[in-house]
Amino acid sequence: MKKANRLSVLLFSFTLMSLGVMAYSVYGNDTYPYATEVIIGCLAYFFLSILYFILMQAWNTRKLHKYERKERVGTFIKWFAGLSAIHVFVSLLTSSSINGYQLFTSFGLAAGIAFSDMMFQKKRSY
Repeated sequence: MKKANRLSVLLFSFTLMSLGVMAYSVYGNDTYPYATEVIIGCLAYFFLSILYFILMQAWNTRKLHKYERKERVGTFIKWFAGLSAIHVFVSLLTSSSINGYQLFTSFGLAAGIAFSDMMFQKKRSY
């Protein structure tokens, strides 16, 4: 069993808690005098934690063996191609316009599927 990076787990749990506080302040308690500041702070923390997780994924992916890195990139490409094809097919069925900006969703989902466990890995046991 691989050990999880405790800092990443702690930051991820704080991110979820921050999203909960932000959702409560937006939907549940709109009369709070510092609601705008809380929301801005939660959003800033959310985006900074996403940046940290992306950097951790890239750092830990760099340390992988060549075979496992190649396997993960192949998984990413397969998921991205599949999700993009589904998106184009659904867009053709619903006769909505197809543009490249909507492919970022497919890119993000494919990256999350292929590399999401990399941000929590602390040590590799070979």
